[in-house]
Amino acid sequence: MSMIELSDVSYRYGRAAVVEGLSLAIEEGTSLGLIGPNGCGKSTVIKLVATLLRPSQGRVLVDEFDTRLDARKVRRRIGYVPEQLGVYPRLTVWQYLTFFARCAGVPALERKTAIETLLRVVDLYEQRQSEAQRLSRGMRRRLALARALVHNPAVLLLDDPLGGLDGRGRLELLEVLKELRGMGITVLMSGHLLGDIVQLCSHVAIMREGRLIRTATVGDLVREDLAGGRRVEIEVLLGEEIALAALGKLSEVRDVETDGHTIAFGYHGDRASLSTLLDRLLAEGVQVTRFGPGPERFDELAAGLAEANGRVAV
Repeated sequence: MSMIELSDVSYRYGRAAVVEGLSLAIEEGTSLGLIGPNGCGKSTVIKLVATLLRPSQGRVLVDEFDTRLDARKVRRRIGYVPEQLGVYPRLTVWQYLTFFARCAGVPALERKTAIETLLRVVDLYEQRQSEAQRLSRGMRRRLALARALVHNPAVLLLDDPLGGLDGRGRLELLEVLKELRGMGITVLMSGHLLGDIVQLCSHVAIMREGRLIRTATVGDLVREDLAGGRRVEIEVLLGEEIALAALGKLSEVRDVETDGHTIAFGYHGDRASLSTLLDRLLAEGVQVTRFGPGPERFDELAAGLAEANGRVAV
């Protein structure tokens, strides 16, 4: 069953086409990451699904409800974390979530348990009496995630959730988002880094200039891109020396370079060994905040994997 479905969707701002002829079906329980350069339309797609924008052409369905005709029903089924966050002054973390739980119609008898559970999931229970506006950027991002989940939505929309966070903030939020993968929620997120999508999603959709040019499973995409001697970049929060030592033992790894917390190297192994490389580093205690091709590789990746447009189900 498709939980999210976009059929020949376009969105125009004045005469400019921000999204053009996009068709995509996301199955229930699937996590899909939209990736592409700035201005390619990722955030616009998220906002169209969130009912914040109305398509100029085509149809957007969430759990079979049209976002134009049944916006209220759609909003009950989605949780949305925007790229730009805001909190109300002087509200504590607990009060903030209570307010949104009441707005979402969560029954009073369920509110306390739901909020306490979510605060433990996002590791903010000890800050429950702190003013939300005094939290760090990473903590506010986790609070926004709890807010989006407070009414137990079937769909979670995340607009560049890791953008603007420092190394520790990224790592903490990554761990929280990974926990959600086992909850059966359908996730649609946007991002700039393939390494983030690799860790958080089961599928990826590449966009360019408002168009969808490729969908694939994350495993297939990474293997296609990195196998055969491609450059790999790893950002490490802790354990850089351990990572360098581990990479130095692998015959598939060559031309290792390091700059601060970023390690870049050429990878010449087969697909089987590549698929276990990240797991091997994590098992040795390396705290990885990003794993994948360098940012400069995206245009080549997108161009090399482009295929005919059309409706693509994942």
